[in-house]
Amino acid sequence: MKEKHMKEFITKLKEVLSEMVEEGTRIDIHETVKNNDVSYPAITLMPKGINGAPSIRLDGFYYDYLEGRNIEEIAEAIFSISEPMQDSGFDMEDFLDFDSAKENILFRVVGYKQNSKRLSEIPHVRFLDLAITFYYMLEREEGSDVVASIQIQNEHLEIWEVDTETLYDIAVENTVEKMPIRIRGVFEVLTEALHIDKFKTVPDYKGSMYVLSNEKNFYGAASICYPEVLKEAAEHFDADLYIIPSSVHEVLLFPVGKGDQSDVSYFNETIRDINMVHVAAEEVLSDHLYYYDRERDELMIPSL
Repeated sequence: MKEKHMKEFITKLKEVLSEMVEEGTRIDIHETVKNNDVSYPAITLMPKGINGAPSIRLDGFYYDYLEGRNIEEIAEAIFSISEPMQDSGFDMEDFLDFDSAKENILFRVVGYKQNSKRLSEIPHVRFLDLAITFYYMLEREEGSDVVASIQIQNEHLEIWEVDTETLYDIAVENTVEKMPIRIRGVFEVLTEALHIDKFKTVPDYKGSMYVLSNEKNFYGAASICYPEVLKEAAEHFDADLYIIPSSVHEVLLFPVGKGDQSDVSYFNETIRDINMVHVAAEEVLSDHLYYYDRERDELMIPSL
């Protein structure tokens, strides 16, 4: 991003938004660090009397602006996103009270190495070369697929006077309940994404790939950590499983024969290429394959 143009964009955006929001609303522009240490500019609209509001990332709107989108349209879009977030019922006092907050604590999975700096500041559980981290999910309107969240920090555990193990137990129970898994054949996903019907006549069969996520497709790769999920999937397909880390939001399941790891190098190379070209930097989970052995009930990183 060209810094001069970005400053110009932010100045104009704040001017327009200041005319749209209620008097006393604070407009904050800040840099937000997300998964894989990817940072981007964000905006928070904090009305008077509200003690917490989610951030809205600005990079996409900035590129729209460079391509000629009217600044008034952009401001209107940001305002329309922010307004329902402000009505989410979030209260910082409730968040800081563990008994009130705990029912909305969930977990997600990220890469360990690429988040090592950030992981020093947040509670986490090591899982192979991944890390299970925790977030507070803001309540959304019924039927909404929008997920607003707050990353749980080490300082929050100190305020709550709880340990990571307690946090993990609560998060697992909540995540399984609030973010139920969803497994679909790749053909079904293509049909939905491309708005075409031709794949509907192609049946799933052993050897096909399946998309595993949660119903909101929000950090759905965490579903590989749900109790019994991989075991039940392997039993259903009557096969061991390759787990291909498509992104932090989903993984692909590929049923394989017992001990068949002959294509590991090919899959790993393909995963790395796709991550470099087609997956947003902050959504990359891992650059290699995982293998689930149903006889041992164990997820592992296969050797080459």
